[in-house]
Amino acid sequence: MIIVPEPDAYVRLEVSKTGLMKGRKHLFVFPAYRGTAERNPNRYEISLDARRIECKDEWLKPNDLKNVAAYAIKDMLDAERNPEIIYKSVSGLLTIRGKTVPVGVAYQELSPNVFTGTATIDMRLFGLKPPSAALGTIGTDPWMALTFRVKTREA
Repeated sequence: MIIVPEPDAYVRLEVSKTGLMKGRKHLFVFPAYRGTAERNPNRYEISLDARRIECKDEWLKPNDLKNVAAYAIKDMLDAERNPEIIYKSVSGLLTIRGKTVPVGVAYQELSPNVFTGTATIDMRLFGLKPPSAALGTIGTDPWMALTFRVKTREA
């Protein structure tokens, strides 16, 4: 089976702010992804296109949304050199910026072809420094929350 974007499917990443912006979160979505899934044994692999990440914060102005997304693509993900974020369920390995780290993903099958899941990821394990601004009075929590709802279909 294959995993491809569908209208009611998503892959999201939330990153919480700290300091003066505590309580705010950046919401990133990955509109471009692909993968494979097998039932027996139950395993899947998914690849996210890091070059196409979008910031969907409702609390930022449109120009700031573009700047946050551009920073994520260029500086955090280095998407030009590392265009894919890859997760392989068999080994439990997540690759970001070319660095592969074991990450647990909790997922469940909602219906025969619909899966949801979550993971909490420490960006520091991938060599990423939580961004800060205003002399450190605005920061970023190093823990990111990944959520997804994906659909599978026959190839």
